[in-house]
Amino acid sequence: MTHPIRIIDTGLRPARWNVAMTAALAELHEKAEIPDTIRFHRYPRCVLLGRSQNAGRAANLPHCRSEGIDIARRVTGGGAVFMSPQVLAWDVVVDRAATGAANLQGITHHIGEGIAAGLSRLGVTARFRAPNDVEIGGRKVSGSSGYAGRRSAVLQGTVLLTDEIAAMARALRLPALSLRSSITCLAEAYGFVPLLSEVMGRVICGLTETLDREAAAQPLSAREAACCEALLQQEIGTDAFVFGMPDTGAAA
Repeated sequence: MTHPIRIIDTGLRPARWNVAMTAALAELHEKAEIPDTIRFHRYPRCVLLGRSQNAGRAANLPHCRSEGIDIARRVTGGGAVFMSPQVLAWDVVVDRAATGAANLQGITHHIGEGIAAGLSRLGVTARFRAPNDVEIGGRKVSGSSGYAGRRSAVLQGTVLLTDEIAAMARALRLPALSLRSSITCLAEAYGFVPLLSEVMGRVICGLTETLDREAAAQPLSAREAACCEALLQQEIGTDAFVFGMPDTGAAA
């Protein structure tokens, strides 16, 4: 077993701040200024666009404006997702070599297996489903997106705690029946809503076991906070960044 992996929990923070923090961790890790890190966090009601999506096509912007649902843009690809305080978000920022995988597909599989192993510790079997989902009973409970840099692998994903299908369908302009047939949540799967601390603890166990690491809880550093604020003010928090991207069809 190698050196411990750092665990941080930044709690419930604004959507664009959360995106900027993921970007800050990725940037500093690529420069070898911070250690391998698992971060847990939560969002207010918002839509997170994929890195290259067109905001008007991916989200129901008039509905979101009227309901006070923020719009933010991730630094990873993939499709738009609806977030709320009832969705646990996670980041895994690690040295590519630590995963034992050669490419993003393999890294995603490795981390996804860890998430599935952790959720299974709550009592109902969860399984990784390629390319980037974790399912319970054939329905998605967790999804992820990410990228692999020169040194770093950056994966971020979600775990749906309670039923958010109705709000998700309206914010993303998607049919609720279709979503309900393909998505589940921990409350439905387990028959109760597990404590947030318990879910995080189980996920940590699954990831550290898969990565063959020990967990070490640490606070956010001043360097990370400053980098996050700079990225937020200069780019990620701006409407130009969130709403100005063309839809190129790119995804990760």
